[in-house]
Order: sequence, then C-alpha cells, then structure tokens
Amino acid sequence: MRNEGQSLPAGLREGVVLATFMLVPRIEVAEMLALAGFDAAIVDLEHGPITRAVLPELAAALQGAGLYAMARTADDDPAEIAAVLDAGVDGVIVPHVSSAVEAEAVSQAAKYPPDGVRSLNPYVRGTRYGADGDLQAVNRRTAIFVMLESSHGLRQLDEISAVPGVDAIFIGPVDLSASLGFPGQPEHPVVISAVREIFDRLSAAGVCGAIYSPTPEAAARWVSCGASLVALSADSRLLLDGLQAAVDAFHLMLVSSHAVGEVSP
Repeated sequence: MRNEGQSLPAGLREGVVLATFMLVPRIEVAEMLALAGFDAAIVDLEHGPITRAVLPELAAALQGAGLYAMARTADDDPAEIAAVLDAGVDGVIVPHVSSAVEAEAVSQAAKYPPDGVRSLNPYVRGTRYGADGDLQAVNRRTAIFVMLESSHGLRQLDEISAVPGVDAIFIGPVDLSASLGFPGQPEHPVVISAVREIFDRLSAAGVCGAIYSPTPEAAARWVSCGASLVALSADSRLLLDGLQAAVDAFHLMLVSSHAVGEVSP
C-alpha cells in the first residue's frame, strides 16, 4: 500500500508497485483491491465501460482506501490528458506512444508551466480545489507514463526514455506482440526477448519501467527484470477467475462426495 504522503513517482523509485486494471466502476471493487493488498489501480478509459465522468469518484475511493489512483487515457489528446489529471489521479498512462515527439507532447500536456503547457484551473480536484498554490509540487507528485506498444516505439526507445517529464515507460506486451508478428501471444519467446531487452535498456538509462502482466508468474518474471510497476491482469478477469475457481471447487467436492457415497456401507 502507498505510504501516507508518498507520491507515485517516489513509490516507483523506492520499490515495486503492484497494480491492476480497473474496468468495473464500483467503489466496492476499489475497496476490495485495497483489502487484497494491491498498491494501485489503473482506471481504464481506453477499454471497457468507464467514462471520464466517474473518474473523480473512483480516484477518491481508491485513494481513500490507501491505493494510488491511476488512469489510462482514451488517447493522447492534450485535452484528454489534462482532464484526467484534473480529476486528481496520482498517475496517468497515455497509450500508443511510438516516438520522442509524441512523448514530448504528452509531457507538455501533463505538466503545468514552465515545465509544460497544461491549462490551469486552480479549483479542480487535481490541485485540491485551489489549496495547492505550488504548481511545481503538483508536477512533481504526478507520475507520467507513456505506453510502448509497437516495434516502431521499440526502435525509438532510447529517444523516448530521454524525454524530460516522463517518469516511466509502460510496456504493453499484448499490442507489442501483434506489432512483432505474434498477435495475441504476449508470452511468445520473441516477445519475451524483446521485453527483456527493453528493461535492460531502461535500467541502463536509469528510467523506470512498467508492464501489464496477465499472470502472477509473468509479473514476478518482470519484477526480476527490473519492473518498477506491474499491472497484474484486470479486476474483471480476477473476479471471473475467483468465481470460476469457486464453481470448480464445488463440482470437485460433489464428485468426491459421490465417490465416497458409492463405497460407503
């Protein structure tokens, strides 16, 4: 869980942040993620049913439960990035960034002047309704992630990593697998090799890396490769897995009880 008062950029530097994607827009889910031991949740505005209108209440629920509230934007539109940050999230993830020019545009959209060109309304949740007078402090406490999801982005990795204001490169292995010629196979050896190379290059550059991991095994592997944040599956999938495990256990117990009954006197 996040330490009280510790920003997400600081959390990335000091340890491994365990997150999951949030596609079910319920406060109860936010609280259950905290109870389960997650450090962060990524409200997914790119995929799934969640709209920006409910982001402030979800961010408040996550932060109130002790988690970092993050959000993946629908796209790289500067107005979208600014609006998501106005909702008061601890970090924003911008998808499909494949060049330093695009990464620079993200950084500029996400930072208040003089670091960027983010438009200022001091009375939004992201500035604590005007209580935050130091805009540089707001810039420092908000983590900016750009998603690397293509072979073109892979070729531009060093240039993207060097962009000021970008706190971490978030690897999207599912889309990356398609770009590398193995669609839907994020665990293909070629994809795994490419991701290992990414983490090696990020480590050499002193840049934090993050990644989506469909399984705990994959998450542990990427942590061993240097990931500062792993997004383990998604709330909807974890819920389905838990429900399926309960049903399977029930049927297994039925089979076992019938077998015992057949041999009992």
